Amino acid sequence: MEGQVGYFRRNYLTPVSKVQTLEELNLRLGQCEEREAGRRIGSRIRSIGQDFAQEPHLLPLPADPFETAMAFHPRVGRYSRITVKMCSYSVPARFIDRKVTVHLAGDTLVVFDGRQEIARLAGRGLERLALDHYLEVLLHKPGVLDRSEALYQARVEGTFTAAHEAFWAMAKQQLGEDEAPPLWSGCCSCTAISSTPT
Repeated sequence: MEGQVGYFRRNYLTPVSKVQTLEELNLRLGQCEEREAGRRIGSRIRSIGQDFAQEPHLLPLPADPFETAMAFHPRVGRYSRITVKMCSYSVPARFIDRKVTVHLAGDTLVVFDGRQEIARLAGRGLERLALDHYLEVLLHKPGVLDRSEALYQARVEGTFTAAHEAFWAMAKQQLGEDEAPPLWSGCCSCTAISSTPT
């Protein structure tokens, strides 16, 4: 299988095809497959097209989906984070000190408390923090947000919305802005990044 993928890439996708739409690419790949239907691989008796015609006679796929994710069972640390494969991910702060189940598949990490999904993070990195996981902490300690890694990542990714800004302003108005030390570095989940511009 892997050898034929390389064959197809070298013969039909080198140089890389330039197309305007996914439909155009699929049409071009379909034309390439039609040309391959009469070819025999190695010393096989049947051609690729003849083998493909036998596919409907194979056993059907199982009705139940096959789970391809890796499972882990980390404990949520005091900063509302879990560590999976040497990377750190945030979960909602109310799960601190709880053991959770993690399914890691491709570029997606899903965290469960029992059967309830509590976090879904996409992308890879040494530290992936979702600002929404810390809102309950910010409701009591709004001063911790200003230099937090969660805020920095949210601003870089464009996920710090007007709703977040209003939530933060309300918390600061009710509790004051000085709920955290000036160079605060870790209480209740957020990490100071005083050297990183916000």
